[in-house]
Amino acid sequence: MNDITQQNATIWRERLKQCMEERGLTQLSFVSQLNKQYLTRYHQKDVSRWLNTGNRTASGEIGFPKYETMAMIADFFGVDVGYLTGETSERTFDMSQACAYTGLHSDSIEAVRHWIFQNTSDPIMQRYRIETLNKFLSSPRFAELLAKLMTLQEMSTIWNNEPDKFGTLMTTLADDSDLPTGFTLELITGAFFGLASESFSQLVREAYPTPRNNAD
Repeated sequence: MNDITQQNATIWRERLKQCMEERGLTQLSFVSQLNKQYLTRYHQKDVSRWLNTGNRTASGEIGFPKYETMAMIADFFGVDVGYLTGETSERTFDMSQACAYTGLHSDSIEAVRHWIFQNTSDPIMQRYRIETLNKFLSSPRFAELLAKLMTLQEMSTIWNNEPDKFGTLMTTLADDSDLPTGFTLELITGAFFGLASESFSQLVREAYPTPRNNAD
């Protein structure tokens, strides 16, 4: 194998092993479920070979399985072949494209998807959940809320990554206001949390209005 293929083989071994561990599968239970689902006749020794792809033996280097076998294994674990071979760091190319388009981490996108489809195969409930999120994300107040959250994120980042800089900033603000540093920090963070909470409340009230009595 050339260097690139050897690197792909290493990733294949690691990710196949990870997928099995996430499912709690041994080599024997993996091949048993695989055969049952796809009506195949693989053996434990086949799984052992898959997990040793790229390694050298007395008879030579162990090559990748046939593409059809790789595609079946990927389908079994709900991932794309490209994930198992290292072409993408995301489990599917769809997820990779979604991350590239939105700039979000796959964990964030997966959290949304999980909430929509969790514990239900009812298309009506899924559509209802989608509409709920669409109203929230498409609200004119959403950008306003994010601006407040971004300020909180900036403060948190400085606090965690540059505590000395954050302390100097708080001391400067305290000197300007003639207030103790700790009290200044409490006031400022409280103010930003209050602004974010108010923006959130306005968004929710406008996106999901409650019925009103016409007599009022």
